[in-house]
Amino acid sequence: MPTAVQTLASILRLPFYRRVVVVSGGVYLILFLIALQDISRGGRAFQFLTVPFSRMFERTGALTFEPIAQLTLPGLTILISPVNVLIGLGISLLVGLNLAITWLAFRQPRACRFNRSTGVLASLPALLAGGACCAPAIVLILGLQVSSLLMGVFQVLIPVSVVLLVITLKLILDRTNPELLASQEYRGTSPAAQ
Repeated sequence: MPTAVQTLASILRLPFYRRVVVVSGGVYLILFLIALQDISRGGRAFQFLTVPFSRMFERTGALTFEPIAQLTLPGLTILISPVNVLIGLGISLLVGLNLAITWLAFRQPRACRFNRSTGVLASLPALLAGGACCAPAIVLILGLQVSSLLMGVFQVLIPVSVVLLVITLKLILDRTNPELLASQEYRGTSPAAQ
């Protein structure tokens, strides 16, 4: 019986699923940084500012950290916070992997020993992870008065969503048969598209 890591490696050998992970993870990372307001509209001209690297570990929130540089372009401002980017990359990778495995479970239920509805339900942690980072920003954008208790709940959502993403990924990988993935019919798209 292959381990979850071996099964994941078998899936990621297929170009279609690698593309799903990269594209969905990249989109999620951008949305994550927008939700943290590390990427925002504004700026009039090209400008690059830096602060001492030691500030990168100073917290601005429960799981957000100070930027060490600011890149301003016409119409766009990017705050470069290495710790925020690392957190975002980790969550984005988990989201991308979950969405790729969910796509596999939806397209090839025989390979994953799930029915189609179970495969779609398996993507719920990925959606919750998105809500975890975006919910505080949405509340602030809407201008709603939120109690400190509710804000405290938001601080817990990111770690909880990461745990849910890891658990879901492990559960689906344990039920996936990598031998079925080797045949052309289980590659996610037609062989010509690969």
